[in-house]
Amino acid sequence: MLPLAALLEQTATTALFKEKHLEVMRIVLLAGKRMPAHAVDGPITVQCLEGEVDIGVDDGLRRLRAGDLIYLAGGARHELTAMTNSSLLVTVVLLDRQDIPGIAAGETQLP
Repeated sequence: MLPLAALLEQTATTALFKEKHLEVMRIVLLAGKRMPAHAVDGPITVQCLEGEVDIGVDDGLRRLRAGDLIYLAGGARHELTAMTNSSLLVTVVLLDRQDIPGIAAGETQLP
């Protein structure tokens, strides 16, 4: 996946593909824009393709720059703030609740 460069400001966030257990998307955030705190059931990776983004996670704040990659476990709350015009490659493992041990049986709950 290549940086958008001059096309970044005209490009919308888009899902590149989605299957039963996997979704890959390019998220575009212009400087100062935020993605509010949220969590997904499955694990995710976030790779900064261009720009700089602060990612807030349960244990603090980390700045991602072009080429940086972060892994988040399923259920980890996170939020994004673009410090500069940025694009990110996000991979999400999609889990059905019955795929998560203990959830289907009602033994535990996700945060």
